[in-house]
Amino acid sequence: MFSLFQLLFKKSYWRQLTLSSTWREAGLNLRRFHKDRRARKYLRGLAILLIIPVVCLVYLIWLLKSGAVFIVPFLIPVIWWIRRQNRLNQPVHVTPQPEKPKPVELTSEQQDRFCAWLGELGLFYAVMLDRAGSELFIQRKELPPNVEIVSRRTHIDLLRRTGLWDKLSPADRDAVIIADGHWEQPLIQQVTLAMEPFRLIRWLLRVDFYLPVVGKQAKGDFGLAHEIVLAPEKLLSSRQLIRAEGLEIALRSASDYFYRCFAESLHRGYRAPRNEDAAKWAAGVATRLSGRQHDDLTIGAKLVSEADQDEILWTTAQSHTRMTFLTWITSLMNSPDQPLPLPYTLLQPEPGPEPTPAPAAQGQEQELPARPVA
Repeated sequence: MFSLFQLLFKKSYWRQLTLSSTWREAGLNLRRFHKDRRARKYLRGLAILLIIPVVCLVYLIWLLKSGAVFIVPFLIPVIWWIRRQNRLNQPVHVTPQPEKPKPVELTSEQQDRFCAWLGELGLFYAVMLDRAGSELFIQRKELPPNVEIVSRRTHIDLLRRTGLWDKLSPADRDAVIIADGHWEQPLIQQVTLAMEPFRLIRWLLRVDFYLPVVGKQAKGDFGLAHEIVLAPEKLLSSRQLIRAEGLEIALRSASDYFYRCFAESLHRGYRAPRNEDAAKWAAGVATRLSGRQHDDLTIGAKLVSEADQDEILWTTAQSHTRMTFLTWITSLMNSPDQPLPLPYTLLQPEPGPEPTPAPAAQGQEQELPARPVA
């Protein structure tokens, strides 16, 4: 009971209950409640979180009415001593335990340097995305009389004020200089691809404490970028960084979604396999998980095997972007003494060859890993 009262004083508990993502995911799970044990487990856990304040209040009223509240000050040191003894009496492993490679621990100086670079990269993405959102608005809406769009001027001033202007690639500087309302559709689409990395940077720097799973998150929101343009210090002054365990979990989840959706797209013929082994692997994964309500991954409220073509291709691309970006960030964090990449760039001066797939995507068809995808 004491641990429940402790939970009420934790910021993470109230943050979890007030996040819109928590309730959005609850709505998706409610639609799957009757056929998916994972949905029932999620909703059961959420119900327990909601009932904790009620239980604590009822218990506190009982303590006050019964007079047992006067015993509590004597019980607290006893509980503390019991917990301490339990920690000291943990079993000692005599046989050697398998060692997992430990992630590199950054010194405070290295972490500050990395956070500063990541904050600048995030601000650059925010400016470009905010401009892309502004260009879309101009193209799709009819502006009222005497209304002037000043995105270009605002963004250039912000980049100069924060010292980022000279760290941009020439192609990106040229794009920012273009007059408002003159970005063409291919340029807007190319910049919009930064939506997922930008969302990840906010999470890495703990601006956002919750990262939705790939299959349960809404598409990009330009409002997140505009928020940073209005208050760039949210990223630039952040010196918090996600723990290595959290980064590993997010990377593993993105990898699972990519492998599962990639297999489904090969099996359905949305993409041609490179060889016969790849086709067999994709067919095996898709057939094994098809219709399995408790095991297959979900996109929204549907199983991957039930999703339509657009949903499969969108989730494949999004999970690949997340997996590639987090793999890159992990490699940078594991080499803290190496110079961090500059200049900041999203655009190529000329259309180049098709991007080379990330190592994980190449291994997908070459090595065909046998690990379960679930």
